Amino acid sequence: MQNIFLTDGASVGVRLCLNAIIRNENDCVLVPIPQYPLYSASITLYGGNMMGYYLDEEADWSMNMQSIKNQVEAAREQGKVVRGLVFINPGNPTGYLYSKEEIKKLASIVKE
Repeated sequence: MQNIFLTDGASVGVRLCLNAIIRNENDCVLVPIPQYPLYSASITLYGGNMMGYYLDEEADWSMNMQSIKNQVEAAREQGKVVRGLVFINPGNPTGYLYSKEEIKKLASIVKE
């Protein structure tokens, strides 16, 4: 295997990924709300913009796919370039565990 990266913890890995994708203040990363503060702090540190998408509390904190699509549209309307989408499985801080079907739907949205 050639593409294995080891880090001294998940937070370092997250920061490395965010640092790699954020180029300037026009870059935006979608992050679930509620969120673990590592994301908002790191995105700000690297000069990007965080745009939250709300998890559905009524459905045990699952993803609301329409909320994600709406946030992508809103970011583009503001002249932002969506460079990444964070999803955490199992969710932190919610503990929600995404199904295979939900992950497939999310992949379809990302592909669009």
